[in-house]
Amino acid sequence: MPEINEQQAREFLDNITDEDNVAIIHHDDADGFCSAILFHDHCKIKGAKTSSFTYNLSKTNLENLPLEPFNKIIITDISSKETQEQIKSLSDKEILYSDHHPKYPLPEKVLALLTVDQGYIPSSRTAYELTSQKKWLALIGTIADAGNLYKENDEFIKGALEELNLTLEEFKTKYSHVFADTIIYFSETPDSLFPKLAKINSLEEIEQLKEYAEKVEKEIEKYVKEYEANRERIGNVNIYKFKPKYPIKGVVAAVVGRKYSGEIFLFLSEKNSNKEFIGISARHDSEDANLPKLLEAATKDLENANSGGHLRASGGQIQTKDLEKFKQNIKDYISK
Repeated sequence: MPEINEQQAREFLDNITDEDNVAIIHHDDADGFCSAILFHDHCKIKGAKTSSFTYNLSKTNLENLPLEPFNKIIITDISSKETQEQIKSLSDKEILYSDHHPKYPLPEKVLALLTVDQGYIPSSRTAYELTSQKKWLALIGTIADAGNLYKENDEFIKGALEELNLTLEEFKTKYSHVFADTIIYFSETPDSLFPKLAKINSLEEIEQLKEYAEKVEKEIEKYVKEYEANRERIGNVNIYKFKPKYPIKGVVAAVVGRKYSGEIFLFLSEKNSNKEFIGISARHDSEDANLPKLLEAATKDLENANSGGHLRASGGQIQTKDLEKFKQNIKDYISK
């Protein structure tokens, strides 16, 4: 896998023409959508035909996507841990891989711009720096992905907010949360949402998404309040299993995590699309956090389980029937 720098990534993007058919494959959260839209806008300016595909970590497989018509592919905000085997089926494509998760080996032909060595830099910020498209959208994705909690993003965020004459809290409430909540609302049909979001050309147009975001916010508030009464504690690990209408476990985990700084949180919810599986969102804001290691131990020897992510924010899934084994693995891990 030849790792490339930003200049080499720009060369790939600059060489896109009206003769190209480009597939953009992105994670199903706000950072994934925002970075994909920025690449989409760039490809449209270049005159290329462009289609987008949303990648869900537990459901999507690159081998099953209809990618035959495309000669170039841009993959953004998807851990290479998930795709390192799947991507081998795309050996006949030119691929730019832009991501900020921990590195895993990719095939030699893939041009990989992996920013993890620079710190925690959400893919939306990288996409903006490569394309110079919609800085306000890059800011939405960066903040929605908790980039504001990492000092390496301070200069970018501060500069963007000053240009907009907004505070961080104002931007979160009026724009970033609304955008992210809308993606959650349409989680069952993400590909149909992409064209709607891609057509938004200003922050003012985010207002049209409020009707969706408000429904999700009510659900988030409900379960944040219920957390105290329903959590289970194993050592220093807080486990909260709940059944929300929307896939909000990551947001609830983030909100609760900010309230109880320094503790470990695992938020579990059955997947609406498949009750046989439980999705996991993990948060730990300590400097010593290593959630991938914890989840790797917790899912050890569990059939069809997976996990991964960042040191302070990770996720995964287990089969519903393995919940008690999952808890026992945690007990065994923390007792060492």
